[in-house]
Parts: sequence; C-alpha cells; structure tokens
Amino acid sequence: MARLPKVPDSFVIAHESVGFEDHFQGFLTATSTDKYTVVTAVDGTVLQVDSAPGGVAIKSAAASGSGNEDCYLVREAETFKLAANKPLWFKAIIQSTYDVADSLFVGLTDGAAANLLQNDGAGPKSSGNTLCFHKADGTANWYCYGRDDADADVFNVEMNAANSLTKTAQVAGSSSDQRLEIEFYPKSSTLADVVFKIDGDAVYKRTDWLYAGSATDLQCVVGNKDNAANEVTTNLRFLGCYQSR
Repeated sequence: MARLPKVPDSFVIAHESVGFEDHFQGFLTATSTDKYTVVTAVDGTVLQVDSAPGGVAIKSAAASGSGNEDCYLVREAETFKLAANKPLWFKAIIQSTYDVADSLFVGLTDGAAANLLQNDGAGPKSSGNTLCFHKADGTANWYCYGRDDADADVFNVEMNAANSLTKTAQVAGSSSDQRLEIEFYPKSSTLADVVFKIDGDAVYKRTDWLYAGSATDLQCVVGNKDNAANEVTTNLRFLGCYQSR
C-alpha cells in the first residue's frame, strides 16, 4: 500500500478549528473582494506600513471642528459565533497614536458600520453582539466590553488600577506594540467565561456571562474615531481569530 504524503504537523489538527491569521504581508488596499472592507464615514484610509515591523495603518479622516470621523478595517465575512461547545480565541497586535479625546476599537462585532464607535466617546454601538477592547473619550485606559443580542448582561469596565486584575492601569498602547487577546469559554448555550489579556497578562475576567444562545454571527474589526480635530492612526501588526468547529 502506498504511504500517505508527508504533511505539516498543523494538518493533523487543522480541521478541528476554523479561523485565520494575518500579518498583512503584500496588503495593498482593502476592498470587499479581498477579505477586508474599509468602513469610513468620510475619507479614512487603510494602507500597508512599508517599514518594520509592518502591518497596516488605519487612519481616520483629518478632522475639523468637533471631529467624530471614523475608520475601521473589517474582516469579511461574519464567520464567528458565540455558541455552546465553540470556544474562541481572538488576537491583535496594535500601536495607536491618539489624543485623549479619541476612541479605539479592537475585537469582534456584527454588522460593522460607520459609527461603530459612537460619537463623543459614548463607546461601542448599543445593539447587536460585541466583545472588544475599546478606548473612550476622556481616558487613555482600555475598557473591556461585552454585549449580547438580548442585552441581558452588558459590561463595560475601565481597566484602571482598581479594576484591572494586574492592579495597574492598562493604558492603550501609544508608543509600543500591544498584544490584545479575548478568550471565550462557553459553559452552556447561555453562560460563558470571557477573559481579556494584554501582552499575555489577564486583565479582566467576566465569569458566567449571560450571552444569547442565538447570538448574531461576528467579524473581526480594528479601528478608531477622532473625537477631536485631529487624525488618529492605529498600526495593526497582526490580526487573527480561531474557533472550535
């Protein structure tokens, strides 16, 4: 009998999960035909960073007046879902240049559109399904945010020294890269534990989060909103997510 071909070790278990990982090598521009869409209300852009350590630069429009102009890089399509027996692991590496009045978004949501980050620092949209890190107007700290379709158990916790599990404030990365991770551990069709990590350290854990068993499908999104008269730049070095099949 002929022997099977030699294959990479990953091939043995590749069928057990579904997902992607992207370092954005060769990324030229985002369109709806190459796995990504740029969502912007005005003229935000996403362009490849042509110097080490690479990635893409997500830029809001150069704002005037009160600002409130945003830009998001959205991974198409909505292929993840919070469900029983479907653990999920999201990861992104970012560095962002912003003013304290600006807002950032890194995580998973459904129906990503302009104003995903609400105007004037009001946080992520108040509908649908979302698990994310975000930075709000008025603080440099990350928030850990979760919303289920039924709005049964919404949380939005600032990672200041009192709330962070590390007992130190978790400032959104403005000078060096940060690795942001979200881990979803379902216990049943309605209850799950959710762990948020920054640079490998658990900073927040939501135990027995009540999520909707019929939750909306999700997509990976990274972006920003200028809540002041300036341009926000978020350098996205890596984006990936896997979920048990």
